[in-house]
Amino acid sequence: MLRDKIIATVVIVGVVCLVFFTIIYPPRQKEFSSLVSEYKRLEKRLNVAIESLKDFKRLQREYDSLITTRARIEIFLPEEKDVPNLLEDIARVGTQCGVEIMRFKPQTPVSQGFCTEIPISFNVRSGYHQLGRFLSDIGNFPRLLKVKKLHVSSHKKEGLEDVTLQASFVVSAYTITK
Repeated sequence: MLRDKIIATVVIVGVVCLVFFTIIYPPRQKEFSSLVSEYKRLEKRLNVAIESLKDFKRLQREYDSLITTRARIEIFLPEEKDVPNLLEDIARVGTQCGVEIMRFKPQTPVSQGFCTEIPISFNVRSGYHQLGRFLSDIGNFPRLLKVKKLHVSSHKKEGLEDVTLQASFVVSAYTITK
């Protein structure tokens, strides 16, 4: 009788173990393995995020510095729509310096990578010192301008003893290429 109870208990425990290890355990093991691999993947992503966060402050400072630099560059290299204002400013400076602007002609813009050169040819008439002051004032504009191809010749006005100069040159303005 005791022996039958032990055999019955062993058989019941064996059946329970068999059911557990063949029906219940394998799906749970797959789910557990899946959760472990998901945990490891998320842990790697978290570590990458933590490393990125360490660099964030440095990157933020670098970004702020680049924005400040760009703002300073935009003073020297404004947008193309500012060219009419530039021409008005040059005409105003010419009048103030006593330079007669006989002709100006915008030429074809030339792309130079991150900026575009906009050449403008000028023909002017003035005295020697007025021309020098005019070119100096153009050179002191807050934006980037370059005077090139300067040709100067003397010109005498009829009825006047003073000799004036006639000059032709190109002023190149630069704009940011978008």
